[in-house]
Amino acid sequence: MNRAGTQALKPEPQPAEPGCQHPAAALALAAALYLMQLNRAASQDHFDYRFENYQEDNGRMGVQTQTWLFEKTVKPWLTLRGQVVYDAISGNTPIGSPPPSQIKSPFPLPPPLSTSVPTAFLRDNRWAGEFEAALNYGPHHLTPQFSYSSEHDYLSYGAALNYSLDLNEKNTSLNLGWAHDWDSILPNGATYIFTKQHKNTDDILIGASQLLGPNTVLTFDFTFRNSSGYLNDPYRGVLFDDYPQGDPNHPSLFAERRPDYRECYIAYASVMQYIKALRGSAEGSYRFYADTFGIFAHTVGVAWHQKIGPRLVISPLFRYYEQSAADFYGTQFAGDPSNPYDTTRIPAYYSADYRLSHMETFTYGAEVSARVLSWLTLNLGFKRYEMMGLDGVTSPSAYAHASILTVGSRVWF
Repeated sequence: MNRAGTQALKPEPQPAEPGCQHPAAALALAAALYLMQLNRAASQDHFDYRFENYQEDNGRMGVQTQTWLFEKTVKPWLTLRGQVVYDAISGNTPIGSPPPSQIKSPFPLPPPLSTSVPTAFLRDNRWAGEFEAALNYGPHHLTPQFSYSSEHDYLSYGAALNYSLDLNEKNTSLNLGWAHDWDSILPNGATYIFTKQHKNTDDILIGASQLLGPNTVLTFDFTFRNSSGYLNDPYRGVLFDDYPQGDPNHPSLFAERRPDYRECYIAYASVMQYIKALRGSAEGSYRFYADTFGIFAHTVGVAWHQKIGPRLVISPLFRYYEQSAADFYGTQFAGDPSNPYDTTRIPAYYSADYRLSHMETFTYGAEVSARVLSWLTLNLGFKRYEMMGLDGVTSPSAYAHASILTVGSRVWF
């Protein structure tokens, strides 16, 4: 069994809520189905550039993301879209151990003991790309997609197929989508794997959008996701009570063990209401999530889009997320996996990844969009992301608090 101290760990590439992480193809699945109606209603060729700086407080993880995107209508029945994403990742992230001052051990631990979770520094780069072709034939809209993502220790290939049907003079849209990802986890610097591992993920989405009136749009969709293969984090470890610790400020950990199969069930609903007297629109959304890891989660979001003059829109937003803990989550576990006779106290599955704990997050901020020229739109946004534990056991120092700055532009042609 491999044991390691503070070695490099892989972070989330963006501040997404925990739960089933979206694979490369599935990231765009729901968004593509939702945006197809908007693009069909007012399609214009454009090229976008977006820069985002995600920076956690106190020297934790930072991710700088650059995105290039284009959309081109080649024929009335064919629209091409593509994007390239580059992430530069660096910073400190927890390794899975509780603070040394909270380590439970039958052996005396020498002071001084830190009251913060141990972290490790990492640096990595990620390239990702996606291409799709929207095929339109009357009320039928078919969109195949292909995606690719590469890091020094992770490769992902994805494919998706989305279908949308317009009904009721385009006041109703029915949506169906499927995505599959083939992922490879490489042992390049990983703490707990030594050979290539594989993961496969399928997403199936069904949904509908309904125009309830000239100023009201209702959207609903349901996603089923199943993942199989290597679902562990190859960098985060677990601390066991009875394994002797040397320097507790640099704890010895064992590889976590999660189930090799996971099903996720996600229901989402949103409503957008335009208020003519205020020249603005209100948007509200709710997302329910459950999976076979034992996590149940709720997300509530609200946003206001205020038009000021003929060219400026200001959009404040707020989102609240809360989840229960995975069935196999803990900060420390009984036993000693290195002892072949100590098997009865060690659970079948275990993880100390704080993202699987009982927790809540708050996201709030605003974005400004200005069409400064007939062919040029500029965007500027700022958000705060606050993560807090609710179990009373996980150290508050494990959770991230971050600032997110975005700058973007769109050139119409």
